[in-house]
Amino acid sequence: MVLGRGNFSRSVAFRWIVSYAVILLIPVALSVIVYSQTREIVEYEIKRASVAMLKQVKYIVDGELRQTENLAAQLTVHPDVRHFLDLKDETGASAYHIYRTEQQLKKMLAANDFLKDIYIYSNALDSVLSGETYASARMFYEMKNQTGTFAYEDWRELMIADHAGQYVQLPVKNKEKKENTPSYIRSFPAQAGSGAAGTLLIPLNAEKIKTMLENIDWVKKGQVFIVDPNGQILFQNSENVEALSATYRKWIGRGTSTFTDTFQGKKSMITIESSDTSGWSYVSVFPVDVFWERARAVRTLNVLGLALCIGIGGLLIYYFARKNYDPVKELVNVFSLRQRQGTSRDLDEYTYIRRNVLETIRERDDMKNRHVRQLRVLQSYYLSRLMKGQTDRNVPLAEAAMTHHLSWTSDRFAVLLFYIDSDEGGTTDLPLSQFIVSNIVKDSVEGRHAIDFTDVDGTLGAVVNVAPGRADCWKDEIEDALAQAYEFITARYKLRFTTVGSDLQTGLDGVHQAFLQALEAQEYRMVLGEDALIWYGNVKPSEGSYFFTVNDEMILLNLLKADEFEKAKGMIDQIVQRAFQRQTPLEMAKCVLLDVATTLIKSIPGPEQAGVAWEEWRPLKRLLSCATKAEFHQELHDIFDKVCGVLRSRQTAHAGAGIGDQVAEFVKENYRDPNLSVSMIGDRFRLTPQYVSRLFREQIGQGLHDFISQTRVEAAKALLQTGASIDDTAARVGFASGHAFIRVFKKYVGITPGKYKALQ
Repeated sequence: MVLGRGNFSRSVAFRWIVSYAVILLIPVALSVIVYSQTREIVEYEIKRASVAMLKQVKYIVDGELRQTENLAAQLTVHPDVRHFLDLKDETGASAYHIYRTEQQLKKMLAANDFLKDIYIYSNALDSVLSGETYASARMFYEMKNQTGTFAYEDWRELMIADHAGQYVQLPVKNKEKKENTPSYIRSFPAQAGSGAAGTLLIPLNAEKIKTMLENIDWVKKGQVFIVDPNGQILFQNSENVEALSATYRKWIGRGTSTFTDTFQGKKSMITIESSDTSGWSYVSVFPVDVFWERARAVRTLNVLGLALCIGIGGLLIYYFARKNYDPVKELVNVFSLRQRQGTSRDLDEYTYIRRNVLETIRERDDMKNRHVRQLRVLQSYYLSRLMKGQTDRNVPLAEAAMTHHLSWTSDRFAVLLFYIDSDEGGTTDLPLSQFIVSNIVKDSVEGRHAIDFTDVDGTLGAVVNVAPGRADCWKDEIEDALAQAYEFITARYKLRFTTVGSDLQTGLDGVHQAFLQALEAQEYRMVLGEDALIWYGNVKPSEGSYFFTVNDEMILLNLLKADEFEKAKGMIDQIVQRAFQRQTPLEMAKCVLLDVATTLIKSIPGPEQAGVAWEEWRPLKRLLSCATKAEFHQELHDIFDKVCGVLRSRQTAHAGAGIGDQVAEFVKENYRDPNLSVSMIGDRFRLTPQYVSRLFREQIGQGLHDFISQTRVEAAKALLQTGASIDDTAARVGFASGHAFIRVFKKYVGITPGKYKALQ
């Protein structure tokens, strides 16, 4: 295939170059996007870094302030401090307590370098005690707090005022000069009465806080201020105080926030945090240029990276496009040998190769399909002849399997025959039905055993080759597979089928024998019913004896006479099951069922038989016309129900004729008979003992056995009154022995016959 220069845009090489260029543009575009987002990222980083730094300052200072307040709380209850405040004069004992208190203050001050000093003003003594000195109020003021703007009266008024705990600005001496220093002031409550006992004043170590601020990261590149609620600067890391005086006041009104503003002529990031402990505000001011230094470095790297990507990428595009096109060009040259004229100039290389490959695959598939169809015809023909015994049986099994592409792995075979029928709405086309059943059954069975189908004179047949080592369980596996296939086919295609199968045979000769067995087993298909799986081994004729004997007939008659209809029905069901599941010849099974039917008819008493419409019923004729097991079973049930209805109506007729009075009269006439019993009475009235007892109790209100015994006892009492002996009386009223007579007499009279006779 040769592409003209004007058609180069259709070439694969051109598409690759464009594709590679697009891929190259992806990192370029990403770099542009990243650079455009750099400002937002840098601003975010500025805010995040500024907030993090200021929170670090806040947490440190607030922590120290909380420790200062905790220390103040401890001093208000410290025993030495309370003792000092309770002093009224400066005696020797008082000097000792002052000394002890001074030592305690030194220890506390040494443990916390955040504090400049600790001062305790006593109202009673009008003096101040610290860890370094003890002096009168005025002297202490002149040494520590005196300035031109802060008079002694102001200082004393501050000391005697009531303070709950707050921070104030006081001039405190620091390195020979006095500076306004934040101090924590708190009043000592008096133990009794009103007013304060004194005041605690704790100046903070301004140098410590300033040093701490200067040592925090990035502080040297910006400024940090700590401002009290009145707007005065408490601490700062820079000496340039005038820089914040008017500017920061408008910032404080914003509360906790981060924003950008101009400070000292530079655009700066301002962050404000409020303290939860002291109410102070923490303010940080950082020039934005500090952070843009990194952004400029990123921008430079982006530009260099883009230039490098474009230069190297262009070279790689050319190299890989040329290298990858060589195999495609070779394939095009291969297919060009069979190129048709005038069909390639409008195609690109891939389309050209695809068209030629599809044509080749199509030709191969056509040849394969023709071969498969021919092979199936040959397999079906061979299997059909093999079942009928018309093939050369001397051919080795392996050779026959290889010749006809049959996946046989053993020499054990069985034959299955399928008789297919359709439900309403199902397909009636026989070839299509066979195709559906054969394919679905094959999918269910394969994986366990090899199965191959063929048409045998209009019947779907299958040769099953049992897998090695599975001869013991092959039948169960086939049954499971057929059950699954039957359920799917019935639900999906509305087809039903009956399967008959042979026993397991050996060798190719055994296939014909298995086919004959399957044909013989299919004769039982009408008897055992449709939609069943019939194995030859379960229905093959045997020389069994006639299993419904005279004794069985007598048992069935007795059950019917004894009103045991449920037991009789169960016995009939067992006989039907035995007739069709014990390999009984069909002729013998029909004879047994006919014999059962005649036994049921004979159980009807003679007088009642005249009332049966035999010409309309014709039970034996209907029974002989049955063709399946289900029909035989249903017909026997109909005969049984008819007979039970006649027997029950007879018993009801007896009951309606006052059977209770008849039985009572019969007992009075025959009580002398030693054989008189409930069974004898039932035989006399052609009723079961249970039934006659129930009728007697319902009509007379007394049990039949008790009635017989009481009748005999009343007759015995009359004989005993005439002077008859006990043994003679027992024999004359129907008792078998004197002992039985004495036991029954005592039960109903309450005393023995001898005592009864003596009383008379």
